[in-house]
Amino acid sequence: MSTVNKKKLLRKAAFESGLSVKDVEKAVDAFLCAVSDILREDGEVIIPDFGKFYIYRRGERICRNPQTGEKFVAPPMKKVKFKAFGNVINYTLKYGR
Repeated sequence: MSTVNKKKLLRKAAFESGLSVKDVEKAVDAFLCAVSDILREDGEVIIPDFGKFYIYRRGERICRNPQTGEKFVAPPMKKVKFKAFGNVINYTLKYGR
């Protein structure tokens, strides 16, 4: 299993689509900004046959500093989560080349 960074992802998408890397980068950045804006408004983004991005609200909890042993209350927070749909691996077969 390998990790792919944004630059490699852009090159792969440019190759697959026939677009320039710059054009693909603009599209990917616009997509990520749109997802971020929607999540900031407490929405969720569902991409059929791929997965969904959503906000997970974690309540406050008691934590302990491992160095001092002191306990403190961590405030509630929002986190972004992504849930892949079961058929995400077959996405290329349905929509790709």
